[in-house]
Amino acid sequence: MDTWQQLSKDALRAAEILLREGRFRISVSRSYYAAYCAATGEIAKTVSRFQYNWNNPPHEKVPNYVQNNLALSQDKKDAISKLINTLRNFRLDADYRPGVLVDEQIARDCVRDAGAVQKEFWG
Repeated sequence: MDTWQQLSKDALRAAEILLREGRFRISVSRSYYAAYCAATGEIAKTVSRFQYNWNNPPHEKVPNYVQNNLALSQDKKDAISKLINTLRNFRLDADYRPGVLVDEQIARDCVRDAGAVQKEFWG
């Protein structure tokens, strides 16, 4: 069975491949998911139940869970929360707003930011 960490690593690898292939929207989506999984894996270590009895937090609440449930410095919590919020907003553009430009630079930035979230947790 996969772990949140493995899901995160796989999603980031997919984002990198999709970026190289010029599939910017789906790369952005996978980048966000990589960050979401990384954060969820850490949050799930301290929170046993989430809304609706799911095994993961609602996407919009991840930054709140980071701020309130992780034993990290406030600077790290703030950095992770900001990155996840930014990635989620780009993901919403990529997945649900076809009229919004999602270009190579945005996809590169999202891959970088998802990697930064992983690094904050796993070094």
